[in-house]
Amino acid sequence: MNQLRFLARFVISQMRLNPGRALITMLGIVASTCAVIWVVSGYDALVGQFDENSKKYLGRYDLLIAPKSGPPGSEPRFVQQDLIDELKADTGVLEVNPISQARVTVHRVVTEGEIADKAPTSLGLVVGARPPVNGAPPIDPTLISTPAAESPYEVVDGRWLSESHQAREIVVGELVAKEKQLKVGDELRLISLANDVRLSVVGIVEQAPQAPSLSQRGRGGPPRGGKGERLSKGPPGERATNRRADPAAKEDLSPKTVLGMPKNFSEGIAANAIYVRPNLAAEINGYVSQPNVLQIAIRDTIDASEFADVWASRLAERHPPMQLIDFDTVREGMETTRSVSSQRSQAWAATGMATLAAIFIIFSTLSMGVSERTREFAMLRAVAMTKKQIAAIITIESMLLAVIGWVGGLVAEWGVLSIGRWFVPGWFTGDAVLGWGCVMLSGFTVLIGSLAAAFVPAWRATRIEPLAAMSTRIQPPQRRAWVPMAVGGALLSAFTPLVVFALPMSDEWRTWIFSFLAYPVLLVGMIGLAPAIIVFCEQTVGPWITRALGIDTRLMKTQLSTHLWRTAGATLTLSIGLGLYASTQTWGYSMLRPFTPGDWLPDALVAFHPGGVDEAGIDQVRELEGVDSQRVMPLAIEQSRFDWGDADAPSRVTRDNAVLFGVDPSFAFGSDAPLVDVDFVRGDRESAMEALLDGGSCLISEDFHMSSGLDVGDEMSFTPPTAENEQVTYRVAGIVSLPGWHWVTKFSGVRRHFVRTATMVFANRNDVQRDFHLPKTEFLWMDLQPGADVASVESSLQPIAQRASGETFVASGLGDVKAYRPYARLTATETVRQAIRIRADDMIWGMSYLPLITLAIMSLAIANTVIASVRSRTREFGIMRSIGVTRGQLVRLVITETVLIGLSACVLSLVFGLIAGWCGVGMARYGGWFAGPPNFVIPWSHLSLGFAMTIGLCLLASVWPAFRIGRMEPLSLLRAGRVG
Repeated sequence: MNQLRFLARFVISQMRLNPGRALITMLGIVASTCAVIWVVSGYDALVGQFDENSKKYLGRYDLLIAPKSGPPGSEPRFVQQDLIDELKADTGVLEVNPISQARVTVHRVVTEGEIADKAPTSLGLVVGARPPVNGAPPIDPTLISTPAAESPYEVVDGRWLSESHQAREIVVGELVAKEKQLKVGDELRLISLANDVRLSVVGIVEQAPQAPSLSQRGRGGPPRGGKGERLSKGPPGERATNRRADPAAKEDLSPKTVLGMPKNFSEGIAANAIYVRPNLAAEINGYVSQPNVLQIAIRDTIDASEFADVWASRLAERHPPMQLIDFDTVREGMETTRSVSSQRSQAWAATGMATLAAIFIIFSTLSMGVSERTREFAMLRAVAMTKKQIAAIITIESMLLAVIGWVGGLVAEWGVLSIGRWFVPGWFTGDAVLGWGCVMLSGFTVLIGSLAAAFVPAWRATRIEPLAAMSTRIQPPQRRAWVPMAVGGALLSAFTPLVVFALPMSDEWRTWIFSFLAYPVLLVGMIGLAPAIIVFCEQTVGPWITRALGIDTRLMKTQLSTHLWRTAGATLTLSIGLGLYASTQTWGYSMLRPFTPGDWLPDALVAFHPGGVDEAGIDQVRELEGVDSQRVMPLAIEQSRFDWGDADAPSRVTRDNAVLFGVDPSFAFGSDAPLVDVDFVRGDRESAMEALLDGGSCLISEDFHMSSGLDVGDEMSFTPPTAENEQVTYRVAGIVSLPGWHWVTKFSGVRRHFVRTATMVFANRNDVQRDFHLPKTEFLWMDLQPGADVASVESSLQPIAQRASGETFVASGLGDVKAYRPYARLTATETVRQAIRIRADDMIWGMSYLPLITLAIMSLAIANTVIASVRSRTREFGIMRSIGVTRGQLVRLVITETVLIGLSACVLSLVFGLIAGWCGVGMARYGGWFAGPPNFVIPWSHLSLGFAMTIGLCLLASVWPAFRIGRMEPLSLLRAGRVG
């Protein structure tokens, strides 16, 4: 104990001799601790509110009963009336409230003189005031139909729904009121596939901030298929035939349109909800709502768990099977929601970043301390101090810096959280708190970082021999020591692209090797390349900077390479955050390209929902102002499941359906100015168009060719949604590049039955109409006249759509639906491009914030490096001042060294970012969600922002050392250098 006390006092005395370095190091730990708490505090708040939010979700009810979800893509399931009657007859049940849920688009009606416009969002651009469709995410509140006489949740403002059938009123949740800026008395516009109505807000009720995750329900079907060989390639020139169970049904066209209603994605009750009476829900939706959830209130004399035990087996045996959802189920589901998982991932990412920050900042400080105190440690060894004691000195110093910085970070972030909750609540997610999770996780981060950072400096210190105390000779730098490291680093860095693009292996092995071997090897390779990049920047860029600043180039010729390892440590420290930023930007914008709609698309896709349009209506469309009358093409579109027969579905095809576009081949592909100007990857335009005109052929996209293995001449089969006993087979006549088909199909309404889809397929319109039983034309592709206003064209399409008002269509799983107000949806290609750019910028920059914060924290290590460099050269600076070097030249010399370190970090980060981003794009084809050809985009404008920030932080770090050295007189510099 006495020995430990002595070593601690020794460390504290040394820190008092160099307070600036210790202070900067502790500030770095404070900043990294704050970064962890900033992210983790929101997660802690969510965890602490699980119980409260679970109670809010159930409201005044004890249990929920809902159908168990079927396979992804299956029809919606409902609660049968006999079950409702059984529950009402149970003496333990106080109340049964059957509710139904549906997706609608919700818009606040703007009063006269009120400003409604605000910055457009990505989803707002492509959804807007249009009915919801399959494919598009549910961005609007869920419409809940309820007969409950009393409010299921606490009324915050106004009142609950009245019992009058004539009342046109609505109650909204407090989340909806906040998002839409609603108050009691405002008017809401509700738009569905069947109607467009306006209702008055009469009340606002309390809501849980999110709904629990009650299952792992997907949003698209998995591929289906048996065992055996894939459909084989037929003889050249042989036309594929359509095989059906009933050939006589080939010409039978269904008299009504069949559509899949937009999926709700919520197995329980939606938290983001609006409430109406059942009669109003029927008017809005166009059909009588069937209950899909039961809210159950149990009598006080009955224990809810006992009730659940009695009913659980009875519910499971029903068809469809039902599940009983109690408080514990909701509580567990709250822990597995997507938002909670996202915040948990962000917390771990922040922890990893902060750990690296602590390691490199403390490591930089300790390493420079060991280098400067070599003679001191040698003298301590000479006076009988053991190697273990020397190592203990380094370890205690590391732990002391870390603990002080950690405590300072806790205090600082507690103050920030307190201020933020009261004055700037938008800073944090929810009621962010400094909980035990924050304290423990940040403490663990700092502890691991300090121990890891102390290992190498302690090892170096123990290798110092006592005789080094008598030596004053400065070891000359090993000029070529970096060469073998550079060769090794280059070889290791090349391993990752080889794994991604060259080495043959299964997708599972490639994913595992990339995640756990190749990516870490790339990081090690960058460490090996760092010294070579420093020497490169010193020899190539250094002379230009010195000349620009008016300094003799010989003064900086070997400054960085003389202290190569110190400079390498500073460069690597900066490169942690900057390298991750560069790789994120490169990967993000490279992945964006195949999702951005290309020039092959016409200007607009029009969908007449839900009943379609006749030939007279198509002629009217051609005559509209703003429409190019010569470039309007009717389409036959259906979304159909694949039929792989006895073969296994291809492993990389993760969805079980495709969207078929029936087109006029000559109009679409054949003229000098084709409406759909696609690039052929395999096959040629002339033979493919001829095959489509003959019938029984199709074109597939390049990404689907890569994921499925289908090639020109292969057959692919489908099962029509309206005739599941039939099989439709087409032969692949060509493979075309279709960048951006994903988002165009996502929001345009062409995903008629399933939320997710695998690809887009072109075929002859006559074939698609006949084979998939499509009686009416629902979609048109067209070009607009130059300068045409998209909103005006869409408005002029509405009277054409409303000619079919009052007609019915068949909704999958619901039966006949009456369309009171049909709608024409115009999806402009340029609008989709703008929306995806906004969405991509939000997502990519959202992922880039943490690396940039890490970069800012790491800049503190540069300040330490500059201080150490100035301290080690004090005598040298004194001699230079004595022979005529001016103060300004010394200041510029320090600035030049700092800028070169920043440039070295930029080059190293650029190399890492390009390789990691490129490999990340290549790995996307093996992840099961994208299989297109890899694109490589270098967003120079965005990368330059990160590089400029790096140089700016380096300049900022050099201000105080440069100012201090510039103020000192030559004699003071010589005296200080001699003492050092």
